[in-house]
Amino acid sequence: MKLKFSKYRLLALVASVLFLSGCATGQPESTRRYVFPRPPDPPKIEWIKSYYSQQDFPKTGFESFMETLFGETRPIAFEKPIDIKSNGKGVVYVTDIVTNSIHVYDLVNNKVTLWTKNSDNEKALQIDPVYLSLDSAGLIYTVGKGESSIYVLDPTGVVVKKIDFSGKVKEVGGICVDDPRGRIYLVDVKGGKIEVFTKAGAHLLTFGKQGDGNGELNRPFPIAVNSKGEIIVGDVMNGRVQIFDGDGKFLRKFGQRGDANAEFQIIKGLSVDSDDNVYVTDGKANQIKIYNTNGEFLLGLGTAFSVSISKRESPGGFLLPQGIFIDKNDMIYVADQANMRFQIFKYLKDKADGDVDKNPKSLK
Repeated sequence: MKLKFSKYRLLALVASVLFLSGCATGQPESTRRYVFPRPPDPPKIEWIKSYYSQQDFPKTGFESFMETLFGETRPIAFEKPIDIKSNGKGVVYVTDIVTNSIHVYDLVNNKVTLWTKNSDNEKALQIDPVYLSLDSAGLIYTVGKGESSIYVLDPTGVVVKKIDFSGKVKEVGGICVDDPRGRIYLVDVKGGKIEVFTKAGAHLLTFGKQGDGNGELNRPFPIAVNSKGEIIVGDVMNGRVQIFDGDGKFLRKFGQRGDANAEFQIIKGLSVDSDDNVYVTDGKANQIKIYNTNGEFLLGLGTAFSVSISKRESPGGFLLPQGIFIDKNDMIYVADQANMRFQIFKYLKDKADGDVDKNPKSLK
């Protein structure tokens, strides 16, 4: 009878845990708000949250119970995140060049999955992914250094297509899908040029060449497209951003190498918001530098900050920021590489309401 009673008690305990498995055990979200620039200037950007690993999601009661019985499992965490994109529906994709994988963060369902190379499965990645782009159908386009194909994945990570670009690119850099025009832009870092393909894989045109004149590029890397179809390229070693029309004709440029607010030290990523403002991550300055579409400097966001040394969150603090992406909802995602995390911000078209932290200690 004693043994039977113990078994019933165990069953009752498991049943109660399963009943509570939908209950979150994480800490409540902070109500403090962090905005940029600081008051009394009107806020333009608000910090939302940072993510380091799957441990940033609240655990269900069942998950906590299983960890009590068997111990904690090793979390899926970043080591060296480099590029980042989001589908605008709560799913964030981040490449990591140490784990050689795509970390998929489902912010709606609170889960993380990992897509890695699997040479034994032809429907899985066959490369170490580095750069990313997404289309409106939810397909993920990725390329890796030294590779000669773009891999196109569905939202479950299954490869649905490969686009060959062998012979066209010396060293692949950024990739950008221009959905309205059915195009893919691929940066040739060593060649100092941009290769343009249809989404079906047909080659359309090439523009740019090695140099420092207008329309010439020196180790270009990040690329984006604005609402007008203009192509925005980070001209890294020339310390500037250049803008081209859809046919690759040079339109304008802004920036120069230097350490002033409106200057660039090392461009690592760029993206555009719904107003066509251009956001550029500067890896050496540890900042996001924001310009309007004509290249006028608007705001510098962030400062150098090491989470591992300080042991603090530091909203807007960066250590070698890399890729940046702004989705259709004006949510801003930044791969904060040396802090082994990504940060999320929000572009505020209108003045933020409610209480804001007028002197956030973590940004001092």
